[in-house]
Amino acid sequence: MAGGRRGEVELAIIVALSANVIIAILKLVGAIDSNSSGMFAEAAHSFADSGNQLILLIGVRLALRPADRSHPFGYGKDRYFWTFFAAVMMFTIGATFSLILGVNSLTNPGEVHHSNFNFLILGIAALLESVALWLALRATWSELTQRGFWSAIRQTKDPIKYVVVLEDTAALIGITLAVTGLVLSQVFDVAAFDGVAAILIGLLLGGIALLLGYESRSLLLGEAVDRRTRNGILGVVQTHNAVVDIVDLKTMHLGPEEVLVGLEVELSVDLSSEDASTAVREIETLIQAYMPSATHIFVESVSSP
Repeated sequence: MAGGRRGEVELAIIVALSANVIIAILKLVGAIDSNSSGMFAEAAHSFADSGNQLILLIGVRLALRPADRSHPFGYGKDRYFWTFFAAVMMFTIGATFSLILGVNSLTNPGEVHHSNFNFLILGIAALLESVALWLALRATWSELTQRGFWSAIRQTKDPIKYVVVLEDTAALIGITLAVTGLVLSQVFDVAAFDGVAAILIGLLLGGIALLLGYESRSLLLGEAVDRRTRNGILGVVQTHNAVVDIVDLKTMHLGPEEVLVGLEVELSVDLSSEDASTAVREIETLIQAYMPSATHIFVESVSSP
């Protein structure tokens, strides 16, 4: 990732972390004051988000470490591991706790103490989350507009960029659910609405956690470049006049902007060993020029059968 874009992502994470710590404390105070399951669920939501964003910030920094003897291809996959860890945190702390609260509220209903203080807290939370979401969208806007929201998330090789977008979007939806639960329980004097809100918040968090976990798992296992990029590499290699056939092409993302390329090509039998070596180096240069993120390129010349 370019330095400027990486800086925007880090800024979005830092702002989201700062906002969520403040929001979590305010929501917890409101939850204790009102005995609202929805508010407790939202407090758990914000505390989980705070932990996630701290984890993501650590992941961004750790992934920048240079390659060494124990990790010759670098530490780029740290971004994928910590994104997966954040998804687990969101599921276990945010989703599970919210669901337990909601179910408990429905099976053992208690009195919800209605107060305008809760609505003030949720209003402040919505404002802070909106600012954090705007910064996160600014860092990802070009990809979102080119590919569309869901396609960008599914196709991205840098899921950290979208964790904050998803978390802040979920936070605004969660706030809406909490407000709705409080209003309905107050209007109809039925505490169950508050419990239902907590359950819906838990399901929302669980769904996002599963999506992030699935995408991170795919990248951790070693995801190849997309079809268009693969076809582009093949096209570039075929332009070299010494290439008779492309036997095999394997690619793997080592990080968002780090790709390993392994290529087997059949070269013309008329080439001397020195000319074949020169052709291999030229093919590597062609791939590097087409795809600057190809940080590790291995081209092997094989004989025709």
